[in-house]
Amino acid sequence: MGAWNIIGNEWAVELLRLAIARNSASHAYLLTGLPNIGKSTLALHMAQALNCEANNSDVCGNCRACKRIAKGNFPDVRIVGLAEQAAQQKASESIKTRLGIDTVREWQADIALRPYEGRRRVFIMHDAETMTEQAANALLKTLEEPPPFATLILVANSAGDLLPTITSRCHVLKLRPVPRQQVTQALIERWQIAPDDAAIVAAWSAGRIGWAATVAQSPDLLQARAEQLESLIELPSKPLLERFKWAESWSKANRERDELFAMLELWQVWWRDVLLTAAGTQQGLINIDRIEDLQALARLPLAAIHKTLKGINDAVTQIRENVSPQLALEGVLLNLAGAK
Repeated sequence: MGAWNIIGNEWAVELLRLAIARNSASHAYLLTGLPNIGKSTLALHMAQALNCEANNSDVCGNCRACKRIAKGNFPDVRIVGLAEQAAQQKASESIKTRLGIDTVREWQADIALRPYEGRRRVFIMHDAETMTEQAANALLKTLEEPPPFATLILVANSAGDLLPTITSRCHVLKLRPVPRQQVTQALIERWQIAPDDAAIVAAWSAGRIGWAATVAQSPDLLQARAEQLESLIELPSKPLLERFKWAESWSKANRERDELFAMLELWQVWWRDVLLTAAGTQQGLINIDRIEDLQALARLPLAAIHKTLKGINDAVTQIRENVSPQLALEGVLLNLAGAK
């Protein structure tokens, strides 16, 4: 665990700490990496380090600034993103799906103001990849001519999802999956998870410490994941008509797209594990608690396993391109390895 009390990606923490200590921090950073890998936590801790009253580059966590930043009510730290927009709107209202130019213009007006209480003004934008082209172009002006007392931190899954002109004006830090053993140890020590359970959750997390932490504190999520995986494993044994009814129920249940993609990711990981098992290796397996089931499916023809995994990958792409989820899922179910 690093000086900022962050698990994993110590190299990124140390780079930022040294930059702050030497008063050479960049005016803009872009934090990228898998969802739930720790980008938001790192951005928030950087905001604390830039304003901590007790340290020059570390996070004490106890001073007034650190506590208020953690609670989201420090006047010199502004955070925006789709989740923040959704939280501020009534459930009956339509939620924006892109970060628009109004958000950036509000930022630009605020960035020009000097710090009220802290040493620096810090602006964190989650879901930066969802900016409209207008918003991104407007942000360029601020990135080109930032005030000396402000730091902008953009958070996105991939730098490739942003305009190259945005990326080129930021110091890009790509966070990496946390090693499985480190996640296991953190679950045992910080969240008091039993060693055997910690090993399973760490494997399931695929190095996403944020995901592991959330699941560790929510046993219901573990149960829901296990039940969903069980339903996916049982699909090949069901008649085609029943499988199609399953696809129809997913498309008509009015689920959030994130929930659909989470299910598809679970499915992808399962068949990837089947493929690894068929190749004769258990190294890198995620579903380490279902070895016998994986070994049973690994006896299927290798070409069928490959075809199933490709079908799921194609379905993810198709749904992102606004193909009907039902049609995309039916395409997978038609060619599901081991199906009757």
